Amino acid sequence: MFKKPFAIQNQNLLSKKDLKGLKSQLLSSFPGLSSEDLDELLPEGKSKVLKLDNRCLLYCASDDQPCFFDAEGRGELYPALTTLWQYPTMVPELTIPAPVSKFVLRGATLMLPGVIVPSDGVAKLGPVSEGQVRCVKCEGNPFPIAVGKMLVDQKTFETLQGKGLETLHIFKDSLWAHLGKPVPNAGFSEKEGEVTPCEA
Repeated sequence: MFKKPFAIQNQNLLSKKDLKGLKSQLLSSFPGLSSEDLDELLPEGKSKVLKLDNRCLLYCASDDQPCFFDAEGRGELYPALTTLWQYPTMVPELTIPAPVSKFVLRGATLMLPGVIVPSDGVAKLGPVSEGQVRCVKCEGNPFPIAVGKMLVDQKTFETLQGKGLETLHIFKDSLWAHLGKPVPNAGFSEKEGEVTPCEA
């Protein structure tokens, strides 16, 4: 989604009605967020929508820092990495070994054999549905490195074979650069091309 640089075609202040509708959709999509969280992220009278040349819409606070994005302008909302770092449990996760992160960071689809399964079984990863928003974390690091959507349903997921998650926004992509190239902890900068374990 953000492999190449993008340009902002236009931007508009969100009306009170549009902002209310957006927040209602976000609360429904991400029950881990509260109304207070969204009021902090997207304050009334200061929130904007930016239309990009790649069909994406960015929803931003007054400082032009995107909090959420609509990948193709079709109403499918995803959190920016900085929002996930602020609220790391707002979407279900898939955990991968640190060495696998280099493939994800290149924009590759996450393959199910690369997912770490809990010792008590795949069911502990929670219910899965096609199109579900999930983030990707590295083992030993609490902050997500990517966010995307599931390509499989529960039955296919449980086989742990084939493609699993289409990545839409990843650490070091053009949206991350637009966000100011932030890093949540030292694991995101110690080893180039790979995210490493780091608990802090």
